[in-house]
Amino acid sequence: MQWVLSLKTLAALLFAGFICAYIVAAYLYAAVIGEPSTFSLPFIFIYEALGLSVVIAVLWRVLFNEQRAQKRRFFPRLIIFAVLLMLALVVCLLIFFPFHTNWAKLWLLVAGAVVGVVILLSIVAELYLRQTGRRYTELLREYQAKR
Repeated sequence: MQWVLSLKTLAALLFAGFICAYIVAAYLYAAVIGEPSTFSLPFIFIYEALGLSVVIAVLWRVLFNEQRAQKRRFFPRLIIFAVLLMLALVVCLLIFFPFHTNWAKLWLLVAGAVVGVVILLSIVAELYLRQTGRRYTELLREYQAKR
């Protein structure tokens, strides 16, 4: 039950991030192309945000949970995570291919940006964990040398 609740929380946060990012990007996009910012959020966009949020949350929980973190290296799991997210984004692109609107293009840009940010944060976390691990390994060696 704990796993499902944490999965639901992560998916809800990602979904809220998708919608907020889309609204901000829509106002910026309207300002750049010179159109008035009267837009609506098509229902298919909500489905896509929901689907991507669930996919990201499930992949994150499956690849980066605490039990697996001790058994496998982080970087190969990060590569698998990034590749699977890119595949999910390609599926979204194929779903939106029949829609010929500027707003669909905007949504793909927002979805790509969110996926990119998730991957970037994952890489930054990996670098931070490696640096922290090295520091603690050095401290442990110093401590063991003193004994």
